Parts: sequence; C-alpha cells; structure tokens
Amino acid sequence: MRSLLLLFLATALVFSASLVDPRWAVPAYVTPGGTFNATFDGPVMVKTAELAAPGVGPIRLEVVSTSGAVATLRVPPGTPVGLYDLVINGGEVYEPKAVWVGNVTGPLRIIQLTDVHVGVELDMASVYRLIHGVLVANSGPYDVIFFTGDLADVGGQVWHYALFVRYASMATKPVFAIPGNHDHAGDDPLVNYRRFVGPPVWYRVVGPYLIIGLDSGENGFLTDGQVKLYEEVLKRYPDKVKIVLVHHPPFYLQNGYVVETYRGPQDVDRLNRDPTGRRSYYIVYTSYLQNRPAYEKFLDLTIRYKVALVMAGHVHSGNSTIVINGTYFVTTRTLGGSIDTSHGFRTYVVYPDGRVEVSRETWTYKNFAVATWGSRAAQFYIDSEFVGGVVAVDLPGNYTGVRALQGDAKLLDAKVHPMGKYARYTIAVSGRPVWLAVGDYAPAPTIKVEKITPRSPTTGDLVTINFRAEDPAAGVPFIVVNGTRVLASYLEEQPVYIYRFKYSKPVQLSAAAPGGQPLTVQIGAPTATPSPTPTQTTPQATPTATTPAPTPTPQPTTTTTPQATPPSPIASTPTATQPTATVTSPTPTATSAPPPTLQPQPASFPVEAIALIVIAIVGAVVVAALARRR
Repeated sequence: MRSLLLLFLATALVFSASLVDPRWAVPAYVTPGGTFNATFDGPVMVKTAELAAPGVGPIRLEVVSTSGAVATLRVPPGTPVGLYDLVINGGEVYEPKAVWVGNVTGPLRIIQLTDVHVGVELDMASVYRLIHGVLVANSGPYDVIFFTGDLADVGGQVWHYALFVRYASMATKPVFAIPGNHDHAGDDPLVNYRRFVGPPVWYRVVGPYLIIGLDSGENGFLTDGQVKLYEEVLKRYPDKVKIVLVHHPPFYLQNGYVVETYRGPQDVDRLNRDPTGRRSYYIVYTSYLQNRPAYEKFLDLTIRYKVALVMAGHVHSGNSTIVINGTYFVTTRTLGGSIDTSHGFRTYVVYPDGRVEVSRETWTYKNFAVATWGSRAAQFYIDSEFVGGVVAVDLPGNYTGVRALQGDAKLLDAKVHPMGKYARYTIAVSGRPVWLAVGDYAPAPTIKVEKITPRSPTTGDLVTINFRAEDPAAGVPFIVVNGTRVLASYLEEQPVYIYRFKYSKPVQLSAAAPGGQPLTVQIGAPTATPSPTPTQTTPQATPTATTPAPTPTPQPTTTTTPQATPPSPIASTPTATQPTATVTSPTPTATSAPPPTLQPQPASFPVEAIALIVIAIVGAVVVAALARRR
C-alpha cells in the first residue's frame, strides 16, 4: 500500500511540474557526452528522458540525478550535433528545440532580429516580417538566431505570443530570446512571456562563448538583482568570449559610430553631454539612469571583464554602433514595429579570440513572406531579395511533395519527427515572388463578407470591406479583390482580409481566395436593374489552384493596410454567408431562408391538472382502504 502511495505521489509530481529551463527560446547547450540540467517549477521525478528531432531519435538520455526541481541529464557520446526536442517520461513533459547538441569551437555567426511587435498592423501585419526573418535565418550561414525583445506588441495579449510562437517555431536553428518593454505591457510579471517563450534572464556557455540574456524591464533599466547575477556569471567564466543581449541600449546615437573610453562612474555625466555642444544629449541611454548605481556597476563589469558585444534593440530607427574600451554596443532597427520604411535586421561574426565583425543593417521594408498550412498542405508566398537558394523550414504536418505555383521550387529533403510532432523540409527556391505548396495541394477555400462600412457610401467615402477566408486543407495565403492581392490582417489571432477603396460610383467587386469560387459584392445601388442571380462566374485576375501559370501578384497597396482601429465584433451582421452570395445594395441581399415562424399548436390538457387528478384518485383509494379496515 505504501509503495502504491509513493507511486501515486511520484506520478502526481510529474504531471504537476512544468519545465522552466531549458525552453525552445533558451535551449541548453551541451556537447556529445556532456550533461545539462532540466529545471522544473516544482519537485519532479524523472524516470526517462529522450532527445528527438526530425529524422533522428528518439535518443535515450541518462538520468544522472534528480534533486527537488532539478534533473541532471547526460547526452550519449555519439549523439549527432543538432537541435533537439526534450521528452520527459515518454512525453508527459515535452519541450521542442530545447537542447542544442553542438561542438562549437570556431566563429559564432549570429543573426539578430529585434522588435518584431507581433500584433502591429502597418503597411502589412508584422507576422509577415517575422516569417520573412525566420526564412532568411534558415537559409543563411548563421549558427544562432537572437531575438532582442518586444516579441509581442502587448505582452498582456495572449494571441500576440501565440502568433509569435506559431511562426518563430519554423526556425531550424537555435533561438535565444529576451523580453522588451512591450513584453511587459499588460503583463509586467511576464506570466505570458514565461509561458510561451521562456525565462527572461539567463546565461549559456556555448563552446568558447558566454551568452548572457538580461531584462531591462518596462522602463528601461537593470535591477540590482540582475547586476548581481551578471557579476556572478562573469566571475565564473572570466576566460570566455562574452556576448550580452539586452533590449534597451546602454549606449546609443542614431546613425552614429562612436569610439569612446570609460574610466569609471565619473564618465557617465561626460558621456551624457555632447562634446560638440550641438545636441542636448550624447550616447548614454538615459532610461538607465533611473537606477544609476546599477547602470554604473553594469558598465564597470562590462569593461572590466572585456565583454566583446552588447546587442540591443528598442530604438526602432536603430543603426548605432558605440565602441567603449573595445566593447561593441550595437543597436539594430525594428523588424516589424512602427517605423518609416526601413525595417531590417543585422548579422555578426564573433571569434574565439574576442574579435567582432558587425555587419551593416539589412533593410527589408519591401520584403515579406506568408506561411499558412492545413491538414493536407502548406503554402508559402515569398516576395524577397534575401530568401533564395536552399531553404529549410519546420512545419507541423507530414506533407509529401512540393509544387511551384509561381517561380521555381524543388523538394530536396523531408525528415519526419519520430513522434510525429513536425517535419523538416529542405527546398530549393528561385524567382521573385515564389509561391509554393508543400503536400497535397487541392485547395477548397470559402470566402464571405463579414462587414462593410459605411453601409450606404456617398462620393468620397472610404469604403472598408472585411472578408473572412478559410481553407482547412491548405490555408489561405491571400485573397484577390478585383485583381489586387490582399494580405490578411491580424486584429486577433484569426486573420481578416481588409479591402479599402474610395467610393465614387456604384461598383461591383469580385473577391476570391486561390483555388476558390469568386464572391461578387455590389457596393452602391447598381445603375441598371440586376438579374436575379449573380452573373459574375469567372474569376478576374484570381490565382487558381489548377493553373500553374504565373498569377497576378501586384505589390501591396493601401487596400492591404489595416488602419489602427479596434477590431469589430466578428460575424455579428454578416453581409454574405455563402461563397457565391452577392451584395447588390447597401443592405445585404437575403441569402438564406427567413427564420421559421412559430405556428400555433392545439392546446394540450395542462400537466398540472393531470397531476392533481392523480393525487385525488390516490387519496380517495387510501381513504377507502382505511375505511374498510375500521
């Protein structure tokens, strides 16, 4: 009985504990034959642990020890290098891409993606720049991907993180992330961040390198506790080449390249004054002065321990390189957040001897990628000068084959995860744009009008039409309205397609998703009496699933750009409920039968009366029986 109770308690501990470290955005680094720790949020009993990856595994790990909430695990000596999922107790705890088995001895090639701001709508949804950045990283000569904060536009919005994880998980290389001030917005304890991403403060030893992730918080400064941890880690690994990730830049000067010296706290004021007198500021990022002692201590430690590189984001215009006593403080512009027209990323090479090569920023404003998938196929629409050649991508589906719908695409390799979690596809692509399908591409999309405003437009009004399009088999990469491609907007986790135009006269619009039937929408009263049934049966300039010929791909216009307005309640007053419905006037044409009218029914004998009669009869029988006994 006691052993059964112990088994029950052990099982309860396993099921109640969640993995805290490592996570997919802060993987453990371990060499073949080495050990790493898995930390949970409570006591845990680890019976088995395995590694798994597309085409590899599962690989059984040795459970060296378990103490409270920490389990020490050993990787077999012959384990191939790569990025692995961590599987505890047969899948009771599962974390994708949480263990990086490597043998890093040479240069570390880094791509920095910062300020993604998933949830932002500018000329297009920020997720398209995230997808593009991931594909650039997957196809480029990079060892690691660093996200330096503001992953979500509002940390309190769970769906912002859900979208970030959905598309960032396509990465085939180790990802390391830290939070930014927007990740704290509405979620200052970072509950959502920890749930979807990982620990906000961390460090990793990767071969000759020490990588440290810090959290500059919602207001842009370091806490005393973080600086203390920073000091402890630097003391523990003094001989490593040190790289620091932090969201707010400790030093910054827009479009500046400055070489300066720092001799101690007395230099903070000097570095905060422009030596030319032309500006009221210099290179100190003043938010750090809210905790000046911690800032001074951070700078002292950074210089004393000869940190090679401190990379930051936050300032969306970016492009700042400040060299202080040989340490590079580099700030990079936003990938997806608000800015003029110069979104981008930056790359680095850090060498084992401490040398740092900092590339110029790569501006990506007119480059984007769309990814969508369903039960039978996935689709990519890539309009980029930076994505080409061989691209690897992880997708949550076991698809077969690749079909080029525009440009050229060829499947080179496909590896299935041993647990069926996802598959890794290696594809050769060329052309711009490239539109390809992975899997059994047989689209069957539906499209409907969700909302039209204003309902009765007058000359000069800006008409906005919200469409919903779905295809459970392959997803919907875009829709085409009167020959114009419209990318989805994300006002919530589910996409909406927003088309806008200035009204001048009654117009008939044709909208379709690739491979689907067109939907005809009449805006304004038609000038002629319309026929009782829709006459628009042939899609105009609409890509189809059955024609491999090039599809019209106009550049995004204002019709693809949602304004910064709150989302409207969905499906409250649908103007079209079938793919072939037609709106012929500002008031939607009825497309379904009216609600059934309740017909009067013959009145039935009241149940209450029946109950009373039964009670009376039973009572009479009882009284009669009693009378006979007397």
